[in-house]
Amino acid sequence: MFNWSASGTIITEAFSSQFPTVFIFVVDTPRCSNPATFMSNMLYACSILYKTKLPLLVVFNKCDVVPHDFALEWMKDFDKFEEAARAGKNYMAQFTQSMGLMLQEFYENLNTVGVSAVTGAGMEQFFNTISQAAVEYET
Repeated sequence: MFNWSASGTIITEAFSSQFPTVFIFVVDTPRCSNPATFMSNMLYACSILYKTKLPLLVVFNKCDVVPHDFALEWMKDFDKFEEAARAGKNYMAQFTQSMGLMLQEFYENLNTVGVSAVTGAGMEQFFNTISQAAVEYET
């Protein structure tokens, strides 16, 4: 993410001071079927949101390969995420479980959409959600 570099921060601040600016965090859905990878992506998205204080849209891509339903379920039901993370039975699984509990509040207002860049599925919802995020920026 270029935003962590000095030039990225300058560019982000310049755009967001003049235009409705929305961050789009694209997630590789098939790779996120692993709870630790999912949690890593969500922590990164959370850090971007709090660093920039701009509307954020998490886009689950490649939904033609693996539907993103599991990710939405993990975000809405901590017990389901904990069950999936527990399957690892190692230190990382325990760490992932504790991080998942911490992010429950973050998920409550997070905008998400599933798309397929190959088939175009979900693109209409993607653009509608960007429009809603632009309104959020204005308010």
